Amino acid sequence: MTSHESAPRRLDALGSNRASDPCPTPKVSIRASLRDAWKLAIPYFVTRDASGLRIGRLDLSRVQERWIAGALLGLVLALNVAQVGVSVLVNQWNGRFFNALQVKSLPAFTTELGIFSILATIFVILAAYELYITQLLVLRWRTWMTNRLLERWTNGPIHYRLRLRGDEADNPDQRIAEDVQQFASGTLAIGVQLFSSALSLVAFAGVLWGLSAGFPLRIFNFELSSIPGYLVWLALAYAIAGTALAHWIGRPLATLDAVRQRREADFRFGLVRLRENAEPVAMLGGETVERNELRSRFSLVYENTMALLKRRKMLTWFTAGYQQFSVVAPFLLLSPAYFAGNLGLGVLTQTSGALGSVQDNLSIFVGLYTTIADYSAVVSRLSGFDRSLALVAKASDTGVTRRATMKSGIRITDLVVNQVCGKPLLSVPSLEARPGDHLLLTGPSGIGKTTLLRALAGSWPHASGTFEMAPGCRIMLMPQQPYIPWGTLNAALAYPRSAPICPEATKRYLQSAGLGHLIERLHEVAPWHRILSIGEAQRLSLVRAMLASPDVLFLDEATSAVDESTEQQLYALLSSALPAAIIVSVGHRANLQGLHDRYFAVARDSAGIPELQERQCETSRSLARISTMPS
Repeated sequence: MTSHESAPRRLDALGSNRASDPCPTPKVSIRASLRDAWKLAIPYFVTRDASGLRIGRLDLSRVQERWIAGALLGLVLALNVAQVGVSVLVNQWNGRFFNALQVKSLPAFTTELGIFSILATIFVILAAYELYITQLLVLRWRTWMTNRLLERWTNGPIHYRLRLRGDEADNPDQRIAEDVQQFASGTLAIGVQLFSSALSLVAFAGVLWGLSAGFPLRIFNFELSSIPGYLVWLALAYAIAGTALAHWIGRPLATLDAVRQRREADFRFGLVRLRENAEPVAMLGGETVERNELRSRFSLVYENTMALLKRRKMLTWFTAGYQQFSVVAPFLLLSPAYFAGNLGLGVLTQTSGALGSVQDNLSIFVGLYTTIADYSAVVSRLSGFDRSLALVAKASDTGVTRRATMKSGIRITDLVVNQVCGKPLLSVPSLEARPGDHLLLTGPSGIGKTTLLRALAGSWPHASGTFEMAPGCRIMLMPQQPYIPWGTLNAALAYPRSAPICPEATKRYLQSAGLGHLIERLHEVAPWHRILSIGEAQRLSLVRAMLASPDVLFLDEATSAVDESTEQQLYALLSSALPAAIIVSVGHRANLQGLHDRYFAVARDSAGIPELQERQCETSRSLARISTMPS
């Protein structure tokens, strides 16, 4: 047995608990895909966005993109019309050329070769420019769609809320990076090919209709030439039969391809996840578990790909045979009249060429079926992502009601945080804080403290109640797992702002936070999220908060990776750098009570729902003078 034949057996042996598909892909309907494709495509051709296009000294940047798109599409179609015209001329040339061969006329033969050279040159020029303009249109279309989806995906916390939905919004990176390109190129390729086929069909059907009248053909003592344009009707019947059979065989392909894309993305996600978590996996010795999990994911890819290959093999058996038979079918049909001496070689060649062209154009869906099935899967994924974005954007107004009605400070009233399913998770009947207050929230893990901060920050939509603040109040949330973007440390400290930060304050805060050794590397581009320890990353995030100077700062166990002495010094630094800021911390350490003015714990109300209730602090906040931590 060869190595590739034993692959599935090895996969099952090492990954005995094969991964099940957590989100089965619904069946893809080609009819629904065409409807969704129209909804996805039409916005680009009606957009009023400025094009930003410059061609040499010609400035078209203020011209609306829809006019550029329409002009490029018109050029592509015009070039296709010209190519069809050249094809008709070549068909007519075939008749004259083969007649010249039959009568052995050298002058006519030479003349026709010259005519063919001109036609061939024109066709090559038209084909080259059609390819260039088509690819230019695909690039501009992809750019517009990518920018539009990025704007919608990163509009506030929509990207985060989208992750909560799951379902059709899986792997948005693949939707934007791959599916947009495949949609734009696929739409143009299939659309232009259908247009060209329809145009060729009209052109050659007219030629074939005229040739049918003077072309006698008898089948079972029935004179087919008595039917006007009978050759056209024969080609139509042949194409309908071929298309119906191709659809019957290939209908599952669209769904199988959609499943393939999802499973490939899940496998790729598992690989990236292992790469990003290499250190904890290595420390725990979890390589065998990770390897088995990856093989289980790949077994789903293998299983689906095998089903896809088998179905494509079945379809190829039919389409390849259909297309090969289509080459000789016109000659089989017309040869009796030729051998009976009723027509010459040139007429036979011209008629068979016209019949073959009509037949091919009517059978366009047979040849394109696999392409259309793959395209339908792309449309299904992209339209699903588009629907999820729309639903999440529509639900953006839900959640905590935020009002700028306070002169200073904040007030929370009748706030209830719910789970995704709608079940109450945590409630806050009333809470008020003045500038400079430090509040501590404690309670068992998983009770909803982090979710409460998310709801107050505006990223968790499953909540109700009122959050009042002063006009222009700036809110910042520091999660337990700090986010350090790729780039320079200066950019990481300024994130998410693009404005430059104060160099003096940056160096002072870094030195005080025990990160003085990073001052000389502020402009160094590096993967800092991998270089810094979790404790260093948390301290860097707190320096970012000091530089941002928010009015309300939420700290979600933002100092959990540092020791208690360092934690006390960091809170002292925060108190000095942000004296008017309201700081709301979530934590579990007992020493945190001494670093805050007020203390809130979770207890159950009369209905059994966890509720945030204020308790008496055992120790009050008494922060010592800021001391510089060792670098």
